[in-house]
Amino acid sequence: MVYQPGIPTGTVDLDEDYLAIQQNFTGLDTTFGIDHVTFSNTTLQNGYHTDIHFNPVSTTVTNAPTNYDALTQYPLGVPATVAGIGQLFSSSVTDVASTDTGLYWKSGNGLSVAMTRNFSPVRAANGCTFLPGGLIMQWGTATSNVAFTWPRAFGTFYSAQFTVLTASANRNVTRISAGPTAVGATVQVREVTGSGNVDPTATFFFMAIGI
Repeated sequence: MVYQPGIPTGTVDLDEDYLAIQQNFTGLDTTFGIDHVTFSNTTLQNGYHTDIHFNPVSTTVTNAPTNYDALTQYPLGVPATVAGIGQLFSSSVTDVASTDTGLYWKSGNGLSVAMTRNFSPVRAANGCTFLPGGLIMQWGTATSNVAFTWPRAFGTFYSAQFTVLTASANRNVTRISAGPTAVGATVQVREVTGSGNVDPTATFFFMAIGI
């Protein structure tokens, strides 16, 4: 079915043009039905959204090679700022792991916020999630003096905190022997009194932030 602009023509009697008018209204109902409950639907949800599809404002093709600012977590080639008007949009971006589409907000003052990242949050004992603005937060447990990796590699590592999981008051994280890096770390839990030896059986919690 092809939408026909200029209908009615004004030069053809309506008893001839009405079929084209009917076809256009059917076409409008069909097109509106994409992501919406159709006009012809008789329920109270007539006109409601059923889904929202965004056409990416920028891609790795239109803004090669990465279409991505690693520092701001913001895509290149975004919509121009409209004073006093907020804009929600999607863009193709490439980060350290993959190329995907992300969701973004741009304020009426031109402030930009990344709402998503190129991965799904992992809700587990050792997991990770993203925060508005593009930061990645990761957590979990690991064993003393054994190299471990974050649940997901960072593009850039910022900071980490380690807390010993022990009933002994004589243990503490006293040395980070390798890392932390974007990939992981090796943390030594040692006796804080006496010999100061490494406790190879100790477990610790970690919390890490990066992008």
